[in-house]
Amino acid sequence: MNTAAIAYDDSPIGRAFRLLEVLALHPDGLTLSEIARECGLVMTTAHRQLATLVGCHIVRKTENKTFVPGEALWRITSLLTNGADIVQPAVAILTELADRFGETSFLARLNGHNVEIMTTCTPTAVGKAYAQPGRGMPLYAAASGKILLASQSDEFIDGYLALPRHAFTPHTQIDEASIRAEIAAVRERRIAICENEFDPDILSYATAVVDPRTHVVYAIAIFGMRERFGTIPRANVEAQVIHAAQRLSTALNSPD
Repeated sequence: MNTAAIAYDDSPIGRAFRLLEVLALHPDGLTLSEIARECGLVMTTAHRQLATLVGCHIVRKTENKTFVPGEALWRITSLLTNGADIVQPAVAILTELADRFGETSFLARLNGHNVEIMTTCTPTAVGKAYAQPGRGMPLYAAASGKILLASQSDEFIDGYLALPRHAFTPHTQIDEASIRAEIAAVRERRIAICENEFDPDILSYATAVVDPRTHVVYAIAIFGMRERFGTIPRANVEAQVIHAAQRLSTALNSPD
């Protein structure tokens, strides 16, 4: 049965779009026979169409021999929605993190050679520090920048460190050797900390979130005034930030 809302033609492209719309309606996956039935295709045609889409990474075949949206399709979705498919499941997790510590949390991504804040969640209490979505931050100073930089390839890091840098505060590390040492430490610990290095008197923590659908790396971060936020044991904050990232990764991988 054809469940598509649009009457696609019977060309290879039309059949491909019909198939993708059916998979979008069943994100937990369908078997070859189920796809053929839903799309109104004979098995051989459905198999040939799926083989082409799998080869382009638009569709992925699971270990259970079902077919689900693939990496390329999720990347296109994220681009078309400007990351809304990531932001939507992140908001509840970020809000819980913000309320736990009474500080502001946010989700960020790499945009060229800078950090781009995608969404911000403030705690229920008022009067806390705030980060504007869309704001850019450096990769060598902000905690979110450090974790995103550490998640990149060595080739990317080499190219980035060839660019000019300047100090935002007296505590900003701009020496290449110091930055490389911190990258190694961040990779080992899976957490980045920025204390008075970008915004004066601000303490921030960040860890990486890898979208299991696309393998794109994002950052979950939380920050506040150092005088206040610094009174909370660092191990507690680090554990909760990492836990939040794990929860988001699981949510992105869930068909629900």
